Amino acid sequence: MYCGKCGQKIGSDVGFCPFCGVNLKLVPPRLVIRHRGEGMTSDSYSGFWRRFLAFLIDLLFIILIGAGLCLFLGLWEGVRMAYQILRGMPVTNAQGVVVSSALPTALAISFAVLIIIVPWIYFAGLEASRNQATLGKLAVRVAVTDIHGERITFLRATLRHFGKFISIITLFAGFTLIALTRQNQGLHDMIAGTLMFLHK
Repeated sequence: MYCGKCGQKIGSDVGFCPFCGVNLKLVPPRLVIRHRGEGMTSDSYSGFWRRFLAFLIDLLFIILIGAGLCLFLGLWEGVRMAYQILRGMPVTNAQGVVVSSALPTALAISFAVLIIIVPWIYFAGLEASRNQATLGKLAVRVAVTDIHGERITFLRATLRHFGKFISIITLFAGFTLIALTRQNQGLHDMIAGTLMFLHK
C-alpha cells in the first residue's frame, strides 16, 4: 500500500504515514495493482455500469464456451429438456418418451457443467490469473485485487464467484451495493475481500 498524500510505500496496518504523518483515515492509502507482471497504481474504483458491461461481454464468451461443450460433450439433450421445462411442455428423452424423473440425468449433467462449472472456472481462473481479469474486464480495463491491491488466489476468486449467488437470491440487492458503497464493492466483493480498479 502507498500513502495517498506522499506516495511512499507503507504497511497495511498503520494509522498514520511514517513519512509525511498524514492521518490515513482522512486520506485513504492507494493500492497497487499487479498487472501482467508490472506495478500499476490507481485510486479509481470501477463503477457499476462498467462492471455490468464487462459482465455482458463475459456472458457472450460463456455462451460460446457452453455451445462448444454441448457440441463436443453431447450436452444438447439436457439443454433441450431445460427448454421443455421452461415452455411448460412434457419432458421427453431423445426417443420421444416422456421422462418421469423429477431431475433427469442429462438435465442434471448439463446444468452442472453449463451453469456451475464453466462460469466458475472462467471467472475464478481468469481473475486469479496474471491479468487479474476476465476477457470482459480486460475489454473495459478493470482488474480484480484483494483489499491490499494484490493479485488474488484461485480460492479467493472462487469465494468471490459463488458469493454472487447470495447477491442474486437477495433480489440482486448485493449488486446494487456497487453503486452505493465508497469503494464500489458488491456483496460478493465484501464476502471475498476484493476490490475492482479501473486501469488508467
